Amino acid sequence: MLASSSSSSSSQRFRAKKAGVIDRDKGGSRGFGFVTFRDAGDARAAVAEADGAELGGRTVRVRVNEAEHKGGPGGGMPRGGAFSAPPARDKWGTRAEDDLDAEKLAAETADADALKPDFGLSGALAKDETTGNIYRGHVLKWSEPDDARQPTSRWRVYEFKNGQEEKVMHIHRQSAYLVGRVKEIADILTMHPSCSGQHAVIQFRLKVSVDPTTNVESRAVLPYVLDLESTNGTTLNGERIAPARYVELREKDMLQFGHSTREYVLIKAPGK
Repeated sequence: MLASSSSSSSSQRFRAKKAGVIDRDKGGSRGFGFVTFRDAGDARAAVAEADGAELGGRTVRVRVNEAEHKGGPGGGMPRGGAFSAPPARDKWGTRAEDDLDAEKLAAETADADALKPDFGLSGALAKDETTGNIYRGHVLKWSEPDDARQPTSRWRVYEFKNGQEEKVMHIHRQSAYLVGRVKEIADILTMHPSCSGQHAVIQFRLKVSVDPTTNVESRAVLPYVLDLESTNGTTLNGERIAPARYVELREKDMLQFGHSTREYVLIKAPGK
């Protein structure tokens, strides 16, 4: 209800920031959305009132985000016109929250690396690893462009399976994130058999534009997706993209890889 329109009585009664997930090409709702409440009491009241209500002939299912410990803003909506109220917290995407996530990530990485055999590299191979052509013994299918930048905004990728939120991934801590099946090098692991070892990459790039009327230059670091000539392709909002070509991404875009039914939705943390 809250994610559907501003005419909803509930949306007028509760103070909420609304962000429905809309198909940018077709203009229609994808059937789920994110709602951030300013007040925890309003969030609980909205869940109690709206869960199980009927909207457009369909039952609305509402729940509080189950991935609170993962740093999400309150997602995890099933298909069919639902919204989600986040858990009570000061603010999603705060520096303290990111620092805590970084500590957990560092600990997990250290534990994982301790279990991996160290084959090492020497000579020419070591030099190639320094230039970025080889990483952990694997020849990478792409090199970062000259305009690659670490994003200044706090981007997240929400992974959904069968309409249920699986995990939240923070993708603002480096300039590129490799998607694929090779565990040693993939940042976003996709184990579906139709996905390639190095399937695609989410690359942040500096975009410089000039207003033709004012001649004022603007700069922004934005996400792009690049299909690495995978066998079964990458789809953006249901449409297969051309391989080996950067495609700019927008907030609430949905990516899928190969024939996997998992959906990856991009969300940007609200500004401070």
